[in-house]
Amino acid sequence: MRAYVRYLGFGLGIGVAATAVVFGLILAFGGPSILTGDSAQAAPAGPSSLEQTLGAMPASTASATPVPLPTATVVVLPSTTPFPTQTPDALLAAINTGKLVFSGPLSNDLQVRLYAASLGYAQTTVKDSIRVSKLINGVGYGDPSNICGPLAIAILRDSGVIPADTDPHAFWLLDPNTAQDQSKLEQVFPHSLYSHILISTPLNKVDWKAHPLEPGDFLFIWHGSGGNFDHMLVVSRVDKNDRAYAVTNFGTPDGYIIAETLLYDPNDPTEGIFRTWTQQRDAILGSTGFGGYELWRLRIP
Repeated sequence: MRAYVRYLGFGLGIGVAATAVVFGLILAFGGPSILTGDSAQAAPAGPSSLEQTLGAMPASTASATPVPLPTATVVVLPSTTPFPTQTPDALLAAINTGKLVFSGPLSNDLQVRLYAASLGYAQTTVKDSIRVSKLINGVGYGDPSNICGPLAIAILRDSGVIPADTDPHAFWLLDPNTAQDQSKLEQVFPHSLYSHILISTPLNKVDWKAHPLEPGDFLFIWHGSGGNFDHMLVVSRVDKNDRAYAVTNFGTPDGYIIAETLLYDPNDPTEGIFRTWTQQRDAILGSTGFGGYELWRLRIP
């Protein structure tokens, strides 16, 4: 592993600008789903104010056709994210057009909040990405070239998937092979609630139709032989074509930015940043994923 380039995200992605001053949205399908099995939390006693405004949303899967929803009245929700994010109307539009479909073990409510939280960190310029990195990880530590771990944890924290007191800085330059960092991972993703899956297959060899990623999945990507940086990210959404996305850090001709990017397209292996990162070994612009990845996924209740 080469320390001078660890955790650098590279590739071309799509910057997503945040638009309003609110965060979160809709639904209360069984309440928060960060606990499962015997530890599951009880469902809320009644519908939330947003649920009353928007109406209940039927569950769907990654391959289902989105169900049209009523037009929302903009509702201001409390948010722990220090950046603007999407309005309820914009999030409903994403659902209605199939940009976001519900898939995997997270509740619908948490999937919407996860997507909104991720967009709260997406920036369109290097300057703003540096600013946000410092807010996440602190002055002297925050830089979009190595913010991948703290960024992923901040998104999960702000959406309510993991505890609100989780410190993103603890995941800066994290190494799952050390006992100290294994302890950190167990604290945030305890075995009683999360499956820990090790995949040795290079990213460009994975059958994503057979083994799709799901919203809320936390990944540690190993550089492997021919790679030159490790990387961490959280899957922020899946669309109607089963494509997976993440708001993460990666390189552009102008420098490193934090933006939403397509991870893979199961129907087109030439698309996505996973393809970019494994297209050439020891690439000057960076390569990773030849050593596979580790995945932490919430267990289905």
